[in-house]
Amino acid sequence: MSKGRVNQKRYKYPLPIHPVDDLPDLILHNPISWIYWTYRFFKSTNALNKKIHVDFIGDTTLHIIVQDDEQMLYLWDNGFFGTGQFSRSEPTWRGRTEVKLGLNDDPRQIQSGTKNDAENQLTLEKITQQRRQQRSEFKKERARLEKELLALRKKGGQIDGETILLEKQRESLRKFKLKQTEGTKTVAQPQDVYEFNPRNEDNDLLDENGELKQLESLELMPVEALFLTFALPVLEISPANLAGKLFQPGAKYEDIHSFVRSYVIYHHYRSHGWCVRSGIKFGCDYLLYKRGPPFQHAEFCVMGLDHDASKDYTWYSSIARVVGGAKKTFVLCYVERLIPEKEAIALWKSHKFTKLFNSYQVGEVLYRRWVPGRNRD
Repeated sequence: MSKGRVNQKRYKYPLPIHPVDDLPDLILHNPISWIYWTYRFFKSTNALNKKIHVDFIGDTTLHIIVQDDEQMLYLWDNGFFGTGQFSRSEPTWRGRTEVKLGLNDDPRQIQSGTKNDAENQLTLEKITQQRRQQRSEFKKERARLEKELLALRKKGGQIDGETILLEKQRESLRKFKLKQTEGTKTVAQPQDVYEFNPRNEDNDLLDENGELKQLESLELMPVEALFLTFALPVLEISPANLAGKLFQPGAKYEDIHSFVRSYVIYHHYRSHGWCVRSGIKFGCDYLLYKRGPPFQHAEFCVMGLDHDASKDYTWYSSIARVVGGAKKTFVLCYVERLIPEKEAIALWKSHKFTKLFNSYQVGEVLYRRWVPGRNRD
């Protein structure tokens, strides 16, 4: 099974709450079928059998974490919530370390292909390493061809000869790139197998039974945690209790304003079907994916601002340069509060979150750099 099909099956649902999909077939001309279908419809539920437990760690900076292996995987597979503390995004530290220490994977099984597809899939870290190696090899090949062209020019070659050489080099680079693409590995290959000599420090990772300890947790952003308990009944903790954990009972509006604005933006894009992830590595608030990180790169970088905020031009330009360099579109998301501050903080303290979040209005502006040499038309 190809990697795309595996991802389609694994990441079937965009949210942790699934639609009721176990209803019987409805036979339109059979009254009994209607009765049975209606009975199953009202008796069926898509609520989780067991809600997900979260722990809170830290005094000055609060970390919201999920420690159960199955629950971590469930949140990631159903909406890409959270980030593995020892991984790029998906919590893969345990699986990678087991392979590294030889605890769970036999290299001969990997080499012979007896491991199943799910276990053979490369992790995001390995894929990134492969892509960097491919880019490095491509740059070396391009530099070699440029040296050939420079040598021809030094010899005083004619324009016709230089044109022919350029066409040959372009075709050579296209074939080299195609060869790299076809050679991209989606499963572990025999050359990936290597002898590993354990260090003394590795013994600290094992328990008394010789099994690997689970040291990695899935950390949720505060806005993710609130979305999973306010918008979706997924977490054990209630929205009121979570709000009490995030802010002191005597908090003022200035204390909660930034968080409320961030949540309004997060909820806005989630409700429109986007997969929303943290955009801190690109200097913005959020990244927007059509489906999720395993399928394609994020298309948009979102920065949240108050509706009357005004920044210096260099602020916009610096972020736009970073976002543009990553081939993404920069979105300025302006949030306007439609009620007074006193009313907003009163709604927060009385835990009337629905009314509070509905009192905000969201507007977006796409920001693009104008480059004179490229945008003359």
